Amino acid sequence: MNLKTLAELSGTSVATVSKAFSGAKDISCETREKIFAIAKENDSFNKYYKGPREKPVIALIFPESESEFYGRQIGLLEREIEKRGGDTVIAVTRFNAEREERLFTDLVHRMGVDGVILCGKGALIKNTDEIPLVVIGRGNEELKADSVKSDFSSSMLELIGLIKEYGHHDIGFIGERLTTYKLERLKRAMRRHGLAVREEFFVTTNARFGASGEVGMRELIERGRIPSVIVAAYDQIAFGAMRYATERGYKIPEDISFVGIDDIMAANYVGVPLTSLHVHFEDVCDKIVELLFKKIDNRHYRSRESITIPVTINLRESLGRKL
Repeated sequence: MNLKTLAELSGTSVATVSKAFSGAKDISCETREKIFAIAKENDSFNKYYKGPREKPVIALIFPESESEFYGRQIGLLEREIEKRGGDTVIAVTRFNAEREERLFTDLVHRMGVDGVILCGKGALIKNTDEIPLVVIGRGNEELKADSVKSDFSSSMLELIGLIKEYGHHDIGFIGERLTTYKLERLKRAMRRHGLAVREEFFVTTNARFGASGEVGMRELIERGRIPSVIVAAYDQIAFGAMRYATERGYKIPEDISFVGIDDIMAANYVGVPLTSLHVHFEDVCDKIVELLFKKIDNRHYRSRESITIPVTINLRESLGRKL
């Protein structure tokens, strides 16, 4: 039973039902008791009643925690939520839509969390009770959520323009099965800049992280012709590819240039510092927490926002010298 049905059965509004369960003082005892009685009769009382809670609890639902890309966001979000006086619980979906939906339902209806930050598409999630929810990226329209995303499309277009300025026209890509959307962005940007899209320069591997870069670089070398610059789906893939190329006698950036995505901290400390698209994790996480607590602090605030954070380029030695 959702809040709308409870409101209809009790002859009140959804806002009144929400206030009753949140302990709002402007609801009369008679109205509160009536709503609670109907909820108990329909086995819905425990679903909505959280009782007094010292701190708001926020669920972070992420695909994984071991990669630096996701791990860093989890760490930043935890710190920002703590600053707001909240606690966090972390759930990992392993990129599985059914698991994502199950975790969301359990965390909201069984654990009774006060809000959710979802890093995923939420394809199967139905946020019928409109729990305060912020999606990282572009989520399902039915989620009734705010969203915050990084502007990779514009930054990819800018990156290809920079690569052209550095004299590169043969552009390759190494990624893995979870990053094919980045390859599509790369291809669109190349076409807009009038560059040939050559499939023989693109590799998608079944490996992940540095191993994906090694496997992809080996495959490009075995194909017999290597692009002058390789864009990696994320920095760890670039590290693996750079290591493999160096071990095979290629010089970076003289023989092959490399570009990464995400600009993790290690990008500035590898043998040849890596040019990378810089995701402003701090700005993204600050905005996510701000939007979430706006809803937690005022459950009657229904406006939804979709915010895009710019992605910039950190230019380093791996791209070579400008012609």
